[in-house]
Formats: sequence, C-alpha cells, structure tokens
Amino acid sequence: MRNHGAVPNIKWEEHRLSVTGLVGKPTTFTMDDLLKLPSRELPITLVCAGNRRKEENLTAQTIGFNWGASGVGTSVWKGVRLCDVLKACGIKTPKEGANHVCFVGVEKMPKGRYGTSITYFTAMDPACDVLLAWEQNGARLTPDHGYPLRLIIPGYIGGRMIKWLNEITVRDYVSGCVSEGPFLTL
Repeated sequence: MRNHGAVPNIKWEEHRLSVTGLVGKPTTFTMDDLLKLPSRELPITLVCAGNRRKEENLTAQTIGFNWGASGVGTSVWKGVRLCDVLKACGIKTPKEGANHVCFVGVEKMPKGRYGTSITYFTAMDPACDVLLAWEQNGARLTPDHGYPLRLIIPGYIGGRMIKWLNEITVRDYVSGCVSEGPFLTL
C-alpha cells in the first residue's frame, strides 16, 4: 500500500460523497445511499507509478520511495459504477461543457488536497468499469486502502485511485476541480 499523506480516521455513518458541478441534480450521498445502487465486483490490478524507481534513480534522482518492481497487486473490488452515480445526478453532456470529472479525497497535505480527473467519456463508458469501491477481496476497505470509499479506474496508475473519496465535480476543464485550496493534479 502507498499513501501520500496521513491516513484519516473516518466513520462509515458520517462519511459523505458530494457530486456537484455540471449535473442537473447535485447530490450528497451517504455510504448507505451508495449501497442501495447496483454494485459490481471486478478483479483489477493496480500498479504504482513508482515501480522501478530504484532503477530510475541510478540514471537520475527522482522524488519518492526507492523501490523496485514490487508496487503491484490484484484485488477483487466491489462498488457502484461511476457512470450510474453520475446518471442518477443528471450529468450534463460535453456539448453542455461536461468534459472532465474531477475527484478529491478528504486527505489534506501540505500543498493542498489530493485529487485527479478523467474525461467525461471514460467516466460515462460502462465498459471502462470505473468504480466507487467500498470493498476489497470480500471485506470492507481498511483505512490504509481508502475506507470507506475509493475510486478505482481500471487501466490507470494506482496513484489516480483516490482514497477516502468525498468529492466529485463535473467541469469543463481538467484542473481547478476543488473550490477550496490548491489541488494536486496527477
């Protein structure tokens, strides 16, 4: 496991996920609300972008942990598809400016909050299987793995899988997805 900051202490019953921006029905979900939506279980392999950093550092010094090719793991993730949540919130179309879906977790870091974004087309394509996951290998997520809610984007590096997810904002631009404070873009 790899975290970019301190692991927050979050209670299931208090956690909220807000979906705002270019949606017809801005919504705040409780974890129990998300459990009522149709869920999926999928085996997905996560790979850290820092894989092989040890070898990279032999050529030029990089930032981050000096590890070999060990930052990889496969789990069965369970959650609701992002496209279903966004449809429930009445997501606008790209013609209406909805070009990017931005994600932020509760994690606070010295230079801002940790977040990322994907395109509208990745978010809304049911074949991409982007999940808002609450289980890993048949059990609720642990705090180190993003409890209670984690973004899972198959085919993307592990650093884009935002842990402790609490904000989704649909925007017409990539950066500036957070209304408060700086945003660390991946």
